[in-house]
Amino acid sequence: MQRFRKAFGLDFPQHKSAQLQENNDAGDTLQVIGAGLPRTGTSSLKAALEILGFDPCHHMAECFNYPTHSHAFSALIRAKTNPTTTTPQAYSHRLAAVQRCLRGYRAAVDAPTCEIYPDLLTLNPSLKIILSVRDSDSAWWKSFSETVAQQFALSYGILVYPIPFLRAQHGVADAIKKHWTTTLLMGGQEIGAGVYTAHNARVRETVPAGQLLEFNVKEGWPRLCAFLEVPVPEVPFPNLNDAKALKKVMQRTRIMGVMVWMIYLTLVGLLVFFLIAPPAGLKRAVGL
Repeated sequence: MQRFRKAFGLDFPQHKSAQLQENNDAGDTLQVIGAGLPRTGTSSLKAALEILGFDPCHHMAECFNYPTHSHAFSALIRAKTNPTTTTPQAYSHRLAAVQRCLRGYRAAVDAPTCEIYPDLLTLNPSLKIILSVRDSDSAWWKSFSETVAQQFALSYGILVYPIPFLRAQHGVADAIKKHWTTTLLMGGQEIGAGVYTAHNARVRETVPAGQLLEFNVKEGWPRLCAFLEVPVPEVPFPNLNDAKALKKVMQRTRIMGVMVWMIYLTLVGLLVFFLIAPPAGLKRAVGL
């Protein structure tokens, strides 16, 4: 499967320091959380934080490399969506699993972390929270609906089901979709620009003002560096408009899913053929 991922360009860079996540003695290294939704400049923010020394920074792309992250985050988000079906002990267990995934990371942005920032802030009240924003809710929805939202479709889930790491990542997307519908939209609206408005309002309400920076990546370094109390670097602020790259990734995952399904169906067809009408040579070999 690793070779398959490389062939389709789905093998994302891994941070060596992130391997600390498997070390029980690594301690809590997380210092900064990006609570902004996907498609709010989170890739640029991730790159900026790593330039500033908050390296490595967790991002949804990490779930491609570590399916265990997908399983842990989706389990916790589902528990948040349906708290009455989860005991406090089970919830704590799921939260601890996410903490283990984040060991070794100094920052975390994008989904799925932006869905559980209140839990992480409760565990570590000194965390600094960055709410990355777009120019408007409609600008966010246009970008999101053309890219990430495709993972919400049932057809996408079926297509990637035979591929374990993509199936796990789709599980995260599905958990987030249900969380938005249940807790942000209260089950009364379809997912749209209202998610952006409701999510950002919740962040403003739940994070102490002194620990929150509302930030548009178009602003560049000054306010971000002042908030994080680090010097402004002598390099340009990263501007990673990754919409085209993300669309290519989505296309590749579909192609990969189609190919795996074709392989599976071909094997099943051959098996059925040999069981129903085995070749003459095979009949003689087994004494039929």
